[in-house]
Formats: sequence, C-alpha cells, structure tokens
Amino acid sequence: MGTRLHDLDAYWSPGLTLTVRGREYTLPLPSAELGLWCRRLAEVTGEVHNASSEQEIQAAVDRIEALPQLPGDLSLPERVLGDVYKQMAADGVEDPYIQFAGQTGYIWIIGGEDAAERYWTSGGRPEAPRPTNRQARRAQNRARTGGSPTAEADTTPPPTSTSGTTSPPKPGRKSRGRRKAG
Repeated sequence: MGTRLHDLDAYWSPGLTLTVRGREYTLPLPSAELGLWCRRLAEVTGEVHNASSEQEIQAAVDRIEALPQLPGDLSLPERVLGDVYKQMAADGVEDPYIQFAGQTGYIWIIGGEDAAERYWTSGGRPEAPRPTNRQARRAQNRARTGGSPTAEADTTPPPTSTSGTTSPPKPGRKSRGRRKAG
C-alpha cells in the first residue's frame, strides 16, 4: 500500500494578509481558474518583454489574446482581491493603495508568499537595493543598544584565555620563569 498523507490543512496554511492604513485585509485564496490565468498571463507578459523580433512580439500578443476569458468585466485588482476590494473601497482606502494591494495579490498568486513580501516591503520596487547583511546587522545592533554607533563596541566580550601554555622566551631576553639547574 502506498503512503497516505494527512489533510494538507493540518500542515500548511496558505494565505496573505495585508495591512493598509492600520487595518488588516485577508485576501481570499484564488480559485484554480484565477491562479492558472494569472500564471499564464505572467508567462506571456514575460515573453513580450523578452521578445527581440516583431514576430516574437506578435506571437506573444496572440497568446495574450488567446488567454481564456474569466467571467465578469473586472480589473486585475478586483479579480485578485475579491471581496477585499469592496471592503477597502467601503473603508475609504485610496485607489493607489488598492492598486498596490491588488498588484501584491497578483504577485502572491504567481510567485508565492516570499515574492509578495519582497514586493510589498520594497514599496513595489523589487529592484530597490535591499540592505546588505552588514547594514542589517548594524541596524539591529543600533536598535539593541539604543542607537549609539559605538555602543556595539562596548558589548564585545573580552577574549577568552588560551590553553594555558606560554610561548618560549625570545632570544636575548631574560626568562621570568625558573632556571633549570644543570
């Protein structure tokens, strides 16, 4: 008999919650059709951007036009956000925030939670430089030590002792140890 795995919900909890203007909005999981449509759209959009000839561009445009139509005349943010779109509008969230949330949701569908987080935390500019490990460590140390740039030096522990052995004396210097009788 083959391996039987328990219900996936016991181990995995997919989802995305975005905080906008202090309020949390949990995006609905995309349907199978929406997920497939978004991934195909991303794939074909990549082909358009990578096309180097008129024929390649036209072939990619033809593929975009051949994508199956989803029901309703909805924008991408409306599709991706679902009822959250209506909630945000009712809460008075401005259009640029709704659009950004929709774009983040789209990236979540095509690239997963890590990609959505990178997009969200970069302000929509994933090409923006991320802090280097060194910058991140310094910022973390400043936060821990109260912001003093020299405070991190004060927290450096003293060196530990060595194995207890000493180096032989250098020639021309007197030894501080006992002399062997000979």
